[in-house]
Amino acid sequence: MNFDNLKTLIMLAVVLPAALVIVWALASWGWRKSGVNRPWSSLSKVFHWTIAGSVMLTTVIMYYMINLGDTTVPEIRAEYSRLLKTHKSLGLIVLFLVAFRFGWNRWRARPPLADSLTPLQRRASTTMHRVLYGFMLIVPLLGWMASMTYGGKTSFFGLFELPVWLPKNIEWANVLQPAHVWLAWGMVVFVGVHFAAALWHHLVRRDLTLERMLPRRRGSDAA
Repeated sequence: MNFDNLKTLIMLAVVLPAALVIVWALASWGWRKSGVNRPWSSLSKVFHWTIAGSVMLTTVIMYYMINLGDTTVPEIRAEYSRLLKTHKSLGLIVLFLVAFRFGWNRWRARPPLADSLTPLQRRASTTMHRVLYGFMLIVPLLGWMASMTYGGKTSFFGLFELPVWLPKNIEWANVLQPAHVWLAWGMVVFVGVHFAAALWHHLVRRDLTLERMLPRRRGSDAA
């Protein structure tokens, strides 16, 4: 594992989210303790945690893949190909569930934000969710497009293959693949900020922001 890459990963996944959470904390001046505690529905929780797990696992696999070594070595190439198939399948879980959740959210209204949040925090929370949804749609789409332009195919855990609607074009692939990777790291940063903010609400503010999304929580579940 390249040490410089490891330092960069730590910077992106820990230091920057922590700094942004500090900014979030400073924006909470004058917060109120009371809040709306309506929980998320059980299906929304399944969507949330499945997407979160898939994002983090596919990121770990990606990081491991790019540090495997010389992929011209047959054994390393075989391992890379195996990991790439899993990486693609997990990315499709994110793409499918995010698309499905868009429809779910239109059919069932999202629980309101806690009224303990300041106006600035409400805007920050709304913006954060929109950016995350954007990342979770764009990143797997770019990966799918990069695979096609490299001349490859994308299957979902070997169950079925996605259609190929872009021709093989290495010039396009050499643009799409780096964009996919860099935006994926950007998504990891925002996921880190989101996670750190949830912990801050739970451990510092001691409100129910995080508990509303946990399987076990106070109060009755939403229908």
